[in-house]
Order: sequence, then structure tokens, then C-alpha cells
Amino acid sequence: MEGKVRKLFPGGNTSNGSHPMFEYMIPENVNRIFCLKGGPGVGKSSMMKKIAKEFLEKGYDIELHYCPSDPSSLDGVVIKKLGVVLLDGTAPHIVDPKDPGAIDEIINFGDFWELEGLEQNKKEIVECGKDISSSFRRAYKFLKSAEPIYYDIEEKYRDSMDFGKVNILTDKFIEELFESIENKEIYKRPRHLFGTAITPVGHIDYTDSILSEATKIYYLSGEIGTGRTTFLKKVYEKAVQKGMSVEVYHYPLLPDKIETILINDLKIGITTSNIFKDKEVIDLNSCIDQEKLERYKEEVELDQKILDELINYAISNLKKAKSKHDVIENYYIPNMKFNEVQELKEDIVKRILKYEK
Repeated sequence: MEGKVRKLFPGGNTSNGSHPMFEYMIPENVNRIFCLKGGPGVGKSSMMKKIAKEFLEKGYDIELHYCPSDPSSLDGVVIKKLGVVLLDGTAPHIVDPKDPGAIDEIINFGDFWELEGLEQNKKEIVECGKDISSSFRRAYKFLKSAEPIYYDIEEKYRDSMDFGKVNILTDKFIEELFESIENKEIYKRPRHLFGTAITPVGHIDYTDSILSEATKIYYLSGEIGTGRTTFLKKVYEKAVQKGMSVEVYHYPLLPDKIETILINDLKIGITTSNIFKDKEVIDLNSCIDQEKLERYKEEVELDQKILDELINYAISNLKKAKSKHDVIENYYIPNMKFNEVQELKEDIVKRILKYEK
């Protein structure tokens, strides 16, 4: 029987630039980390996809960690049962071995370049690289500009909230959720990743994939500033206190905000993703003083419009960076010894199979 796939993002394009969380990709039972190095178009993502497909067909569950700056490419693959990770260790999320040889190793795709061909296009490659950097800087400036607008909306809603009611709602939910749960007297570190991303093709939401194994899902309804992150944080911290395995998924614009949590031991997910708005609702909007909010109506509407526009401008610049990245790939692809890359892939598969029990 074929294994199951979960789609996630190990990093995000945020108001403070690229924000990697690659350390949370690594499972506790890790046996081997293959850190792939090399330029664009050298076959890193293609190799990871092929290896993932092989092990899916063998019945292994796979995590596919997609690149937020190129969501058609992979930043990593996790074969959790075997404790094996393959990840892209190149910029902007440079990863180097922490335990070289013992657990981590570098796979250098530079060994398969035809350097002479690449040198002939040196000028074009360098210029494209500059354009990519410029587009990313511009994208991050727009996302940074969106940050104070977000906080302005948050301020208006926060001023209109009855947080006494929110506290009662939160405490009641936590009490009912954990009523019969004994403390395991162990600590499991929460796992922090992204379930959504700001990408060159727009906003991508993989929350349905992340929560695919959950048997109960709650939709946390609430506007910016109604206390969604505080609610989710209180719930997941109580689960951690009980010794449970928890996954926390962050908001890509502002990673200190939370969108989704998954309590693995209970198979319960709580999310702000609209994909699940037909599920059982936890309604924080019910704690809004509508009369107070009415005073801010025009300001909030304007802020929301500006926020959306700034994010869209960022997306358009991420798209420009992606288009130049594609140009560079076209210089690398004809100058790669892909027959040797295929041999490398087959060798890695054999090495991974050694961890089967």
C-alpha cells in the first residue's frame, strides 16, 4: 500500500525577510541527513521528488517541504519512519552539517557541472543573480511596510474586544479538552513550521494536508487582534505541559503569530484557515464590542485594503525573482551530467534502505 504525503513549508517570506525553520524539519529519530548543495537547475529538487516517490511506493509516509520562493520545488523531504532527511542547503537557507559524517553529510552537485559551459555564460548568470537579489529585497520591503498596517488593524480590534469573555471562553475550552488527560511527566519539544506561504504564485495554504490525519478539527474564527494567537498558544502550551507532541504553524507575514496547531496525541487540530470554516467554530468575534468597532470602521477598511495591496506588491516581486531564477536554471541544465546525478540518486536510495528494520 502506498504511503501518505504531508505538504508543509519549512520557511517563509516574512516582514523580516526569509525566515527558515529547518531545524524543526529533523525528526527525533534521525539517522541520516543528506544536505544537498549546488546552484539552481542542478537537480536537487528533482532528485528529492524522485526519492520521495520511490519511498511512497514502498509504503512509507513522506513529508514534502516546499520552497516558499518557488513552490514547484522542494526544500526538503522527510522519511520519518527511517529517520532520513534530504534538504536543500543552499541560499537563502544555508544549512551546514552539525554532526558531519555521524549524521549529516554534504552532497555536492558541483561535482557534476561542466564548468567550461557555465563560464561561457558567467556574465549573464551574475547579472541574473543581481536581479534576483534586488527583487527579493524589494519584496521584503513591501512585506515590512505591511507590518505596521497589520498592527494598526490589530490595535483597533484589540481596543474593541472584551478580553474577559475571551479568557472565559479559552479557559473553558482548555478545561474540557484536557479534562481526562493525565500528565505524562515527559517533555516533547513543540515543532514549529509554516502551513501557508506568501509565494510568487500567491498565497498557498497546505493546512488541509497538515491536518489530514486529525480526527477532530476546530475552526478558530476571529479578525486580526481578536486574540487568535493567544488562544492557540495557551492550548498548545497546556498540551506540551501534559507531555504531548504538538506542531505549531506560523503566519508567514509575522511569524510570531500562529495560524494552526496540531495536538498529535489527541489527533486534534485548531486552525484559522478558511479551508475549515465549515467545521466546529470557536468564535472570538463574538467577544467584539460592535459599537466600539464601528468607530474604526473606515480606518480598518482602508488598512485592510492597503495591507492586501502591499502583500500583492511583494508577491509580484517574488514572481520577478522566480522568473530570473528560471533563466539561471536554463544556463545550468545543459551543463549538468545528469546521468551521473541519476547514479548518485540510486546510490542514496540504497543507503537509505539500510535503515529499514
